[in-house]
Amino acid sequence: MENEDKNLASPTFREPASKGWGRRAAIGGVVAVAVVGAAGFAAARSDVFSFGMGGHMMHAHMGGGGFMEHRIGSVLDEIDVTSEQEDKIWEIIDKARDEIGPTFRDFRETREQVIELLGAPSIDRAAAEKLRSERVAAIDAASRKMTTALLDAAAVLTPEQRVKLVEHLKVRRGRGRW
Repeated sequence: MENEDKNLASPTFREPASKGWGRRAAIGGVVAVAVVGAAGFAAARSDVFSFGMGGHMMHAHMGGGGFMEHRIGSVLDEIDVTSEQEDKIWEIIDKARDEIGPTFRDFRETREQVIELLGAPSIDRAAAEKLRSERVAAIDAASRKMTTALLDAAAVLTPEQRVKLVEHLKVRRGRGRW
């Protein structure tokens, strides 16, 4: 009986250490792949790399128009414009962009001008007012040009197409986008 008791007290069978390590490495690898995959999926679904649907901001920085062309093109497709109408509308858009573009480039300098005004030994209120009034006038002129372009583009459309456009804008209203 003593022998039987000794056998019972003997250590139980264990897997070799190398086999346990392999299992842990495999599980760790699967977890790592899952985490990287989830992070990649989340990044692809976010705006972090593309600045909008389809990466149009990257296209804009490479000389294209970016998201504006994509959205306008989608709307024009939705309201069934003819190719002649589309060409006329793009001419109007391109002209407006060419006229307004320099205005917005000028605004990049505004920050530096404000910094200079604030950093001067004395506050020059007249210079600040001049800068403000120039920027307001530039915004007003750009707004007039955009309004003219919008109305010119609308005039290219048929009444039925304008009804479709209005319906599209009403649907998009809640999303804050055109």
